[in-house]
Amino acid sequence: MRPTPRWVEYLLQQLVPAFGGLPTFCEDPDALLDLPEAREALRTAGMTIGDWDGLPASLIPFKNLGDDQMPLLVVEPGAPRHVVEACLHHHRWEAVSIGEMLPNFTQEVVREVPPAFWDRLLSLHDGVQSPRSTQETALLIARGVYGADPEFLQHGNGWLHTLIRIALGDEPLPPKIARAVTARAPVPTPFSADPQEEALTATTAARSILMRALQRHADLWEEASPSDRLLLLHMEQAIPAPRPVGNGPDLIPLWEEAQGSAQAVFAFGLRYAEALATERVSTDTRAELDTRFSEWLASNYGVIQSSPNPALLRLPTLVQRLDEESEGGKLLLVIVDALGLEAWHAVRSRWTADGVIGDAETRVALAVLPTVTSLSRRAIFEGKPPAQFGKEKHSQRLERKLWAARFDPNSGYFTVDEGIGFRDALAKGLSRICLLDVTWDTRGHSIDPRTDSIADAARVWAGKTPLRPLVQSALADGYRVVITADHGQVACVGMERLQVGVLAEERSKRVLLFNDKTVVQHYEMPWARFFKPAGTAADCFPLFARGFGSFDSPGVPSVSHGGMTLEEAFVPVAEVRA
Repeated sequence: MRPTPRWVEYLLQQLVPAFGGLPTFCEDPDALLDLPEAREALRTAGMTIGDWDGLPASLIPFKNLGDDQMPLLVVEPGAPRHVVEACLHHHRWEAVSIGEMLPNFTQEVVREVPPAFWDRLLSLHDGVQSPRSTQETALLIARGVYGADPEFLQHGNGWLHTLIRIALGDEPLPPKIARAVTARAPVPTPFSADPQEEALTATTAARSILMRALQRHADLWEEASPSDRLLLLHMEQAIPAPRPVGNGPDLIPLWEEAQGSAQAVFAFGLRYAEALATERVSTDTRAELDTRFSEWLASNYGVIQSSPNPALLRLPTLVQRLDEESEGGKLLLVIVDALGLEAWHAVRSRWTADGVIGDAETRVALAVLPTVTSLSRRAIFEGKPPAQFGKEKHSQRLERKLWAARFDPNSGYFTVDEGIGFRDALAKGLSRICLLDVTWDTRGHSIDPRTDSIADAARVWAGKTPLRPLVQSALADGYRVVITADHGQVACVGMERLQVGVLAEERSKRVLLFNDKTVVQHYEMPWARFFKPAGTAADCFPLFARGFGSFDSPGVPSVSHGGMTLEEAFVPVAEVRA
């Protein structure tokens, strides 16, 4: 059994009461209580976690609690505490934040560090006696947490060694920390032809920068230490020869037959994904189909999103549709971030072979454009297009609140790491459960298309994801289990890193968002098109990368999303059975 992380112990000490019978209200501006490690530890300690909507009527159930009850209610910063004090004579009011946990570090830097490294941060913080500036905090964390010391980088093969470690590992530096490091130790000549910050913040970029530098500067190999040479050899040997394309279906005629009907195009998406997953589609065919599909999608997107045809599944209406189909039965909706049809085909094959599931019936749904989490995944929970979203910023907390508002009291929302809470919900027989997995999206963004394919990575992920036993448990308990996604993903290559617009998300490099139509039209080019999808906010003007390009440094390969390809816009709606 894993030891409890120190940062979780901090939360437990602050939030778990000495005795039960009274509610705890907690302000949580940094969403620490949304993290699965925290939620699971608090559940284990006997607390039940919920949200307070700020209304006096919602406090009635907490006036008379048993001694064994310890409800924890998350409240928004600035919530009406006076209402609680007027309605409840006995309660606790607490607040947790990164600032309280690490008071001597600048919060804007710490917020970029993944929770997996927070125990390292706490150990580093133990030796800090006074508050540090943003730059000082960033450099301390770079040295103590990531092992990227500017003094080391400036001497010998420090940069070469650091880039190799990032290229072959999974611990790139957060942007603010990378910026502080490169300001103190600029990238030297062999690597300086590429963006400096990108060299430290992205695994795929580090690989590309290394390979190009080795091609330009043969003396780098001579300067490398014996251990670094072994790592470089390992990286080069990991790049396989191009895989032969087998005799797959002739997809162009199939597309021509399908393009006249939206239902036929949705069915074509399944056929195309199967061919991709088995590596039977040539590069030329993919490029041709992408051109044709993107034009078709631009012409038909608005009509499909507003169509009354129930056979055309769309993410904003998907939950309502599944709820109606399930009638009085129990439903588990599994949302796997970025699980496109190609990846799902590989997962289904692996799970069927391993006996995780018996079979699956897969339908196709159209995602929301742009195909990014903050729009497309949120649309699943809002039940509306982006133009009608509420004003609150997208987060897992918002998703949980929206799910509860739709199905409470007999519902639950969990991440894949909340096994205790999820199994408790199954035991209670909650009729509408949502289970969210973001680990595949994280894995997808680390894929280097030169060394791996989406399908191969998905097969490996499917063999070890904690979703496996959770899905089996739900099936055994009589739940209807449906797996879907917010968008897909596609292998792409950098065309140009435009210093305009805003990347919709840090790792989604297939679309730029502008708030002015005239400006976005100015940046249209052969590989980037302006298209405003129906249902987007009035001040949202997207610039989509055409084909398989991305708004990244020229030549940098990656797997990303945000665009209009078949791979990104179509997602599975798969009902799995035991």
